[in-house]
Amino acid sequence: MFDLCDSKRRHPAAHTVRPRRATAGFTLIELLVVIAIIAILAALLLPALGRAKGKARQIACINNLKQLAIAGTLYAGDANDHVPPNGLGSPDVLNGQRLWVLGEEHYEFTSPPSPNPAFTNVNYLIDPQHAAFAQYIPSVATYRCPEDRTTVELNGRAHPKVRTYALNSYLGWAEWVPPGYNSSRHWTFDKWSGMTEISPASLFSFIDVAPGNVCLPAFVVRMGAGGQFYHLPSIQHGGRGTMAFGDGRVETRRWIESRTLTEATLPWNPNHWTFWDSHNRDLKWLQDHATVARPSTE
Repeated sequence: MFDLCDSKRRHPAAHTVRPRRATAGFTLIELLVVIAIIAILAALLLPALGRAKGKARQIACINNLKQLAIAGTLYAGDANDHVPPNGLGSPDVLNGQRLWVLGEEHYEFTSPPSPNPAFTNVNYLIDPQHAAFAQYIPSVATYRCPEDRTTVELNGRAHPKVRTYALNSYLGWAEWVPPGYNSSRHWTFDKWSGMTEISPASLFSFIDVAPGNVCLPAFVVRMGAGGQFYHLPSIQHGGRGTMAFGDGRVETRRWIESRTLTEATLPWNPNHWTFWDSHNRDLKWLQDHATVARPSTE
């Protein structure tokens, strides 16, 4: 008779447990595949991350302009409905008079000319002796679009500019500021209630300026058919610029002319007298939303 137990004793190898093979690590090919997958995912995610950061900076810019618009309203409430005083000038020129913020032209008149220190002087923004908005907006960051990372060179060092926003020159151009920028054939409003010829909702107030074109606290819009583009709007938010309107709302606008887009990207663009484009639709939009013509006296 066949003995099963005897059979097991005769063949001990049939019941021997073999040791498991140690778990192997990544092979070089597997590692390269993982790296390739990570690279592909990064390539897909980084543009989305960049867009998200850009959108966040755009939202911050919109919030800055909302604060400026609110400050304009608060100022009017404290100043018998007057629009914040606008124009240009340094403290020694204005003799104690205040604008909404102070600011000057691009160059200090030295030999050779150098960028004006007003580009970096925070006292022009937050010192109550100089800036009418200082009591309403004490934060320096509010005056600069976070998308603007351009600098100016002073004494051999690069410094970030402290301001990128300006106020429509047809709003509040002060009588003690030298004239010459606004058209005498168009209204310059000194009170919000005086805007009887134009709806505040269609009148832009504060605007984000092309970084290379920032100078005066006033955003100058040249009127007429000649086509002089004095100040350029910013296009830093994906070809769009941000602005506030007389009714307090803030919007972004896509600028469309190739010439506008080209000039607005220049990191340093101080010559306001060389940009002429008689059929520029962006300039026409700014003219239509800056002021209105006075009634003809003829």
